[in-house]
Amino acid sequence: MTPPVMLRQHLLTGLICTALLIIQLIGLSDVQAAGKSSSYVIVLASAPGTNLKWQPRKSPLLEGRTVYVTQTTVKGKPYERLNLGFFSSRQAAVLVLNDVEKLYPGAWLREASASEVKAASKTALVVPVSKISSPKRTAATKKQTPAGNKSSLTNKQLDSLMQRAKNDFKKQDYSQAIRYLTAIIAAGDHKYSSEALEMLGQSRQRNGQNAHAAAIYEEYLEKYPTGDDAIRVRQRLTGLLTSTAAPRDKIHMDEDGKEEKGRLTTYGSFSQYYRKDIAEVDGVDGSFTNLSQLITFIDLNTNYQTPNFDQNFRFSADDTYDFLDEDEKNSFRFIEAFYELSSRKSGTSGRLGRQALRIGGILKRFDGISAGYQFTPNMRLNALAGYPVDIDNKTSINQHKSFYGFIFETGTFLRNWDMNLFYFDQDIDGLDDRTSTGTEIRYNDRTKSIFGMIDYDLNFNEINILQLNANLLFDRGRTAYMNAFLRKAPVLATSNALIGQTAESIEELQQTLSIEQIYQLARDRTADSATITLGGSQPISEKFQANADITFSKVDGTEASGGVPATPSTGTDYFISAQIVGNNLILKRDTGVLGIRYLDTEQSDTWAFIANTRFPVSRDWRINPRLQYDIRTSSDGRTQNKIRALLRTDYQYLNKVRFDFEIGFDDTSEDINGQSLGNSNLFFMLGYRWDFR
Repeated sequence: MTPPVMLRQHLLTGLICTALLIIQLIGLSDVQAAGKSSSYVIVLASAPGTNLKWQPRKSPLLEGRTVYVTQTTVKGKPYERLNLGFFSSRQAAVLVLNDVEKLYPGAWLREASASEVKAASKTALVVPVSKISSPKRTAATKKQTPAGNKSSLTNKQLDSLMQRAKNDFKKQDYSQAIRYLTAIIAAGDHKYSSEALEMLGQSRQRNGQNAHAAAIYEEYLEKYPTGDDAIRVRQRLTGLLTSTAAPRDKIHMDEDGKEEKGRLTTYGSFSQYYRKDIAEVDGVDGSFTNLSQLITFIDLNTNYQTPNFDQNFRFSADDTYDFLDEDEKNSFRFIEAFYELSSRKSGTSGRLGRQALRIGGILKRFDGISAGYQFTPNMRLNALAGYPVDIDNKTSINQHKSFYGFIFETGTFLRNWDMNLFYFDQDIDGLDDRTSTGTEIRYNDRTKSIFGMIDYDLNFNEINILQLNANLLFDRGRTAYMNAFLRKAPVLATSNALIGQTAESIEELQQTLSIEQIYQLARDRTADSATITLGGSQPISEKFQANADITFSKVDGTEASGGVPATPSTGTDYFISAQIVGNNLILKRDTGVLGIRYLDTEQSDTWAFIANTRFPVSRDWRINPRLQYDIRTSSDGRTQNKIRALLRTDYQYLNKVRFDFEIGFDDTSEDINGQSLGNSNLFFMLGYRWDFR
């Protein structure tokens, strides 16, 4: 089936307008990109003469950078300059200059030529290195270091130091965390190299050492330029750089008559992905297309900071265009669209629009208003009200449901604990839909992390959700985890009474049924479900690790009532998985996985064998081949064999645009009562993601 010749006019117009909006916004922050081809240096000091014996001062500000001497002429006399380089943008150099001026008063900024950059590496001076507190390596520890380990520390020592760093980071003891993280990074190349470097930048930033943080973020992007982690680090660096850029706008006058100035930051992403699936079936001539879609996604964030307030606008949406739909219907959805105002001094904030709630129970997205008041640094009360977002109100406001609620948050208490308490009251067409109260509680220390949640419905007097997650870290890098999830399926609410009914609203249902009957229908349509997972990992060697887990899952049946038939219980399903994971097998930073899975349900038993690898072709290009073979035996005697071959690749261009391509092939054969049937699928995906700042 061929795509339509022309897309709908309003879709094309919408995409064009969106593109123009993005271009305009990019223009606000494109100064940094324009200067990428230039290099900047800081002139630390200058003096008349030649062959001066410069001795750089001992400071972490100079460590890891190039300190060198250049000659120039001032009013006919020879001068020498002590320089600190190099910086990819003026903003990055200015950020460091603010701190360097305390070490070298009168330091200033200039642009360096390409020839100067090349020559500097040959004439660089030795910078005195600050002493770092790190564990002393004895002969005993040397013996413990596995063969092939590029780190000066054993895995056990690295695990211990990393857990201590994370614990101190969570307790906001950033100075201590910096000590541990610096020791981890100084140990060389190991499994924590990228994670520790990113956390070190965060610790420096939160400790008020912005110059150090910017330098570390730049180092991170040089070593690890691609991936989701790189995007996150790049956003942090951009935030630091834009915070020191020239103010874009002026706001009001303060009490002394001085103008307060603000900082505008705009960032986000725009992506498009096309997917197509072509199938062939035995006994049917030709092939047919069963999937042809273009998915577009935009995420836009604009932040305006003043000395006293932060203003933030967030807009995210997606659109799915189906080329196979004869009516050419689009599926456009607002994900988030809100305005937020917050006080930088008091922590009080307010938000209006479609927003996501990431704490406090099971309410996820809603259209409405939320506000928070910070009583103390460790106590905060949030109030919210509005209309919950259901599946069917992608661009409209839910006219049938409304709610209000409160969330009380605590900071860290008793060193390792934090929690929140919540209460929500939701109505549907004038009836109580659900009244939820409960708590979320967390515990974290060097070797353990625990999360628990309970959601209790006061209207039905039943537990909606009971959840417990636990992660344990043992010596030698061994881990164990447990996830237990007991819940109502779907979430117990009065609106469940509409399941299987011809009525489209509770209001319509009230015309024929009493309130008690409606509540009973809601109970009858709601099942109990339980899922428990137990798993762990065990390092085998420096390069290999074994992972395994087992999952038990069950969904109870529901009763017949109101003309809706009963649903049977699924029984207990078992899911077992085991993997061998290898790193740095052929190329640096490659990953290989061999796995086996077994699924046992009442309907069928399935074995799956998986081979998966991911390796870098170059600094910006990665390839991910995957092969999977499934054997399924159904309870009615049918057998099915399926093989899937898949190739994924992604390419990062200038750390701004990522291109993705995927192509795969499925071949399925099935034996039904001695008759052999088969089908095959060829599918591919092509797309890009643009991160703008």
